[in-house]
Amino acid sequence: MTRTETIDLIKAKLDELPDEQLDALAELTKSWSEPSVYSQLPETEKRDIEAALDRLDAGEGVPWEDVKARLQAKLRSAGA
Repeated sequence: MTRTETIDLIKAKLDELPDEQLDALAELTKSWSEPSVYSQLPETEKRDIEAALDRLDAGEGVPWEDVKARLQAKLRSAGA
């Protein structure tokens, strides 16, 4: 479906939506229209993230189960 077709479909169906769904669509549209968290990061932090992703791509990551266990242990020791 093209962008124009998608917009036409949404416009055609708007009047059929119950108020609850229309409100949800408005909230979703508002949320998607706001800048992302990533886009607002300083360039140094974006570079750090990119470097971390490069390390993961190179196989230097830590298995999720290990990370999860370590985080849970830290949270327990902090009383969370």
